[in-house]
Amino acid sequence: MWYASLLWSFLTAFTAAVLISAGAWDVRIRRVPDWHWAAVSAAGIACASMLWLGSVPDVSVAAYAISSAVLAAYMLSEKVPGAVAIPLAAAVIAGAYAETGCAALLGPPAAFAAFLCMYASGLIRGGADAKALMSLSLAFPAYPAISGLPLYWAPSWPASAVFCLPVSVLSLAAMFTVAPMLLLGVRNAFHGTSGRGMFTECVMPTGKARASFVWTLEDHMGGKVVRTAPSEDPGALDRLEEAGIRTVRATPMVPFVAFIAAGFLATAVLGNPLFALFREKGPGCGRLPDLVRPDTGLAFVNRYK
Repeated sequence: MWYASLLWSFLTAFTAAVLISAGAWDVRIRRVPDWHWAAVSAAGIACASMLWLGSVPDVSVAAYAISSAVLAAYMLSEKVPGAVAIPLAAAVIAGAYAETGCAALLGPPAAFAAFLCMYASGLIRGGADAKALMSLSLAFPAYPAISGLPLYWAPSWPASAVFCLPVSVLSLAAMFTVAPMLLLGVRNAFHGTSGRGMFTECVMPTGKARASFVWTLEDHMGGKVVRTAPSEDPGALDRLEEAGIRTVRATPMVPFVAFIAAGFLATAVLGNPLFALFREKGPGCGRLPDLVRPDTGLAFVNRYK
């Protein structure tokens, strides 16, 4: 399709702009308005549906659009219960898959479910972080097919089946968070602190903790200071101060959405260096085979139809 590259370019640039805005909100107040994720999801579902038209059966296109819209509504609104949205989306996907055998339909909801489980289990702490990744799962069922991009580490088969775009973004975002951890470690070393939590924790005055974006790791209970799970409870600081304790151990709230934005930009422009680990040697390697190129609609579409 002549307009495929144009659509991919628009969706990638639009998503990058929205993620940069979301990252700025996260840095400033550690909160991100949900309109960011609504915009990414809506633009992605619309563009991906147009890209799929003519490449996969119309039933599959409709199933992708409907199931993704249902999952986006669940992600964004408390009025849409998961007990209804998730089975409904699964039923739509299962019905279309049974009729067409298009395995591409399984990718977006599978990635969405994976990030939802990571949030529910605490592996992803911030709700905005999870929503950013879930919206990318719905918006990008394939890597963007833009001429000349990525510059270095292009998707390679079969690694791209596991390292789909949102997973690549998450992996790079996690790598980027090493920088603030190292800075915190240097700060602690300068203050003579070492050992457990050197790169993830610090001790600060309770007054400063109130005005900072941190989770407290200590509380005063039973007449002594006890270690706790990361908490935003201001009562912990109150109890410490009432006991005459003026310092608290805390861990910074990392503005992870900003790192997700950086990870998306890096993935779109440079690629994911993890693909270099799976790339086979020889001429023509580093790109997906023709029958599974992302511009055919999705990496799985023609291979498993």
